[in-house]
Amino acid sequence: MHRYEPHPMKLEETRREVTEAPRRVPVRADTEVLVIGGGPAGVGAALAAARSGAKVLLLERYNLLGGMWTAGLVNPFFEADRNGWLIAELIGRLKEAGAWTRWLFAYTFDPERMKVELESMMLEAGVEVLYGVLGVDAIVQEGQVLGAVVESKAGREACLARVTIDCTGDGDIAARAGAPFELGRPSDGLVQPMTLMFELEGLSPDFVLERATDLYDAMVRATEEAGLGYELPVGRVGYAPWVITLPDPRRAAVQLTHVYRLNPLCPVDLTRGIIDGRRQALAAAEVLKHVPGLEGARLAQTAGQIGIRESRRICGEYTLTLEDLVAGRRFKDAIAACGFGVDIHEPAPGSGVPSGHGARMQPYEIPYRCLLPQELTGLLVAGRCLSGTHEAHASYRVTGTCMATGQAAGLAAALAASEGLLPHELEGTRVRAGLQERGVRLLDG
Repeated sequence: MHRYEPHPMKLEETRREVTEAPRRVPVRADTEVLVIGGGPAGVGAALAAARSGAKVLLLERYNLLGGMWTAGLVNPFFEADRNGWLIAELIGRLKEAGAWTRWLFAYTFDPERMKVELESMMLEAGVEVLYGVLGVDAIVQEGQVLGAVVESKAGREACLARVTIDCTGDGDIAARAGAPFELGRPSDGLVQPMTLMFELEGLSPDFVLERATDLYDAMVRATEEAGLGYELPVGRVGYAPWVITLPDPRRAAVQLTHVYRLNPLCPVDLTRGIIDGRRQALAAAEVLKHVPGLEGARLAQTAGQIGIRESRRICGEYTLTLEDLVAGRRFKDAIAACGFGVDIHEPAPGSGVPSGHGARMQPYEIPYRCLLPQELTGLLVAGRCLSGTHEAHASYRVTGTCMATGQAAGLAAALAASEGLLPHELEGTRVRAGLQERGVRLLDG
C-alpha cells in the first residue's frame, strides 16, 4: 500500500487565503541548460544547446513537442526561408517525409509528422525530454535564476541549471522570477484576440482561394443563400478567414475563429475563449460546406491548444520597437532576422482605437539583448515573450522567428555554461558569430 504525506496547510478564517508551511522540495535534476516549454522556441533552444555540447533537459506540459505547430494546429510555417541552421534541418526532414508543401505565399506541414520529427531530433541530439511537467516557479537567489520549481504526477520538484531558458510563450518563469513585463497595447492593455484553429477533411485537391476577403464574401453569400443565420467573428479583413491547404491536399487548417477582450493569463477567460472558439469552429464548418469547392468538407478536429497571439512581453536589455522595424534596423549582436509584417488582429472591434495592422516596415534583425530579462541573471527568454513593443511583437511572434530566437538562446546558454559565464556576461557578437558559423543567415548575408 502506498500513501503520500499531505503537506501542512492552514485555511484562514476569511476563506480567502491558505497558509502553507515551509517545505523541502526534492531536486529532480541538476543540468547545464534547462529549457521550459517545447514549442517552436523551446525545441530550437534545446536542440541548439545540445548540439553545442551542453547537457540539456527540456520540460513540456503536454505529451508532444511543437506547441502551436502541433497542439495548436497552427499553419502555415511563416518565416521558413530565414535564419537557417536547425530550422532548415527541420524543414529538410519534413520535405523528405513528404510532409511539407508550398501554399500561396508560405509553406505548410503535416502536424502529425512534425511531432515525430521533433522527437527524433531530440533523441539524436541527446536531449532529455520530460512530458507532463509544468514550470510553476523560478528558483532565484540574489537575482540569479538557478532553475525552476515544477509540478507533475510525481508532485512538486526542483530542476536546477547553470542556465535556464523560458520558452513558455507567456514568459511564466521570467515573470515568476520577478522580471518586469508588459501586457497588451499601451492604450487599454488589451491583447490581440485568441484563435482556435481547426482542420477540415474531404476537400477537393484543387481548391484554393487566394485572398481572405474572397472566402469572407463566399461565406456571407453561403450564409444568406442557405438561411444559416451565421455571423463571422471578424470583419472583411485581410488576416481572416483562411482555408490553408496541407501537404495532403484533401485536408486543410482553418484560421477563422476569434475571441476578443479576454486575458490569456486568466484561467476563466482562457476557458471561455476555448469553449467559444470550439463553438465557432463547429458553426463555421457547417457554413463552409456551402461554399463552392468545399461541398465535401467536414470538420476533422479542433486544436487541443487555443492560439494565443499575445500575452506577456518580458522587458529586456533592449526593447525592439516599431521604429526598428520601419528602419529595417540591423544590430551588431543580431541573432535572428524577420521580414513578417506587423500583423495586429484587432483587439477590440468597434472601439475606435487604431490597431496599427499592416504598418510599413522592412526586414529587420533581433538583437541578443532582447533575450536578456532586466534585473535577473542566469535566465534567457525566447519566442513571442521576448522584449518588444505591442507593434513589434505582432511581427516577430510567428513560429519560424520563435524557433530562430530559440536556437540563438540555446547556443548562448551552451556557450555560457561551458565557460562558467552568465548569459548577460556573454558578448552578443559571439552568439551572432556562432550562429553564422552554423548557417544562420542574417540580413548582411
